[in-house]
Amino acid sequence: MRRAAVTAAGGKKGMRSKKVTTKAMYNYDSESNTYHIDIRVGSYSDLFNKWDFSPYHEKDLEPELVDYLVGCFQEIPSGSNVVVSFHLPKTVYNPDLEEQFTRSIYFHLSYGRSQLELEKRALFQDAMLYAGYGIGFVVLARLLPSLLDALILGSIISEGLFVGGWVLLWEAFSQIFFRNRRLKREREMNERLQAATYRFIYGDKDSLARG
Repeated sequence: MRRAAVTAAGGKKGMRSKKVTTKAMYNYDSESNTYHIDIRVGSYSDLFNKWDFSPYHEKDLEPELVDYLVGCFQEIPSGSNVVVSFHLPKTVYNPDLEEQFTRSIYFHLSYGRSQLELEKRALFQDAMLYAGYGIGFVVLARLLPSLLDALILGSIISEGLFVGGWVLLWEAFSQIFFRNRRLKREREMNERLQAATYRFIYGDKDSLARG
């Protein structure tokens, strides 16, 4: 997608003043607590990955569009309703492509959620593996000092096992408490994107500015 074609209501270009509120940056309906994200594009093809040459119903979403939406949702308070409106020229109206794009959005988000679940499962498996080896190394370093001291470089081996054990235990801690937090934030963002309403609006190129 051409960056110039992506424009949010209230202006999302350049640096904003710190005094500008989120409600001022987007069209906000206080009665329904709904934020409106308006995106103007020239054609449906701008919404799909230009490097994916599959048929439309199999195409991936344009990565820049996904990043843009994530950036918008990060600025909008959690718990708010969000409506994403894609503004296109009347001349490109195609109900089949509209439906395919809508399906692509939810397929993309559903696939992303499943990948996050797989990553979470792998994360905990790795954490348990690191913890198991770490505890084993520390216990071995504690229980076998006399045997290791009888060996050449035994003290170095003992210290190596002890240090290595604590390094593995720290890695297990890092997996569970830091990387899992990142996955949790990504899952929450995925859920917010899935809960949003996506719609298409057709008109001339100045309709967004007037609306």
